[in-house]
Amino acid sequence: MENCGKMSHGSDSQFEYIQEVSMKKIGAIVLGMMLFLSLTVCAGAEATKQTQIDTNEPDAAWNLPETIEMTKEVTAVFEKAMDGLTGVGYEPLGYLGEKDGVYCVLCRATVVYPNAKPYYALVYVSDEGLKNIWDIWMGAHAEKK
Repeated sequence: MENCGKMSHGSDSQFEYIQEVSMKKIGAIVLGMMLFLSLTVCAGAEATKQTQIDTNEPDAAWNLPETIEMTKEVTAVFEKAMDGLTGVGYEPLGYLGEKDGVYCVLCRATVVYPNAKPYYALVYVSDEGLKNIWDIWMGAHAEKK
């Protein structure tokens, strides 16, 4: 009974070996995670830096109209791009600008079902068709009065 709960000398060295290997594995994992995080942060900073450089170039600017009134050209491009789109109705409220042949149009959008609440959306269109739609959820303000 005296030896109950005590390890023999052989077990002590095996335990120390297992503990040493475990510590090495944990250390390697921690170092690997630190390397991964540092590379991720550096890549994110470089991407942000590149984005900032791109937006400062002269050709990155939007051509803004004198008024937000929909012109015949923008209306024609908008209607052609939206032709066949189902599920949501987009009512153009104003032309906000153009960049590289892409027009930005502020719209009141309404999902096509009874009692649907309208919201605003920025719709990007070109001669090639619909480019992108960014929903702006301000439903109370988008409702017609």
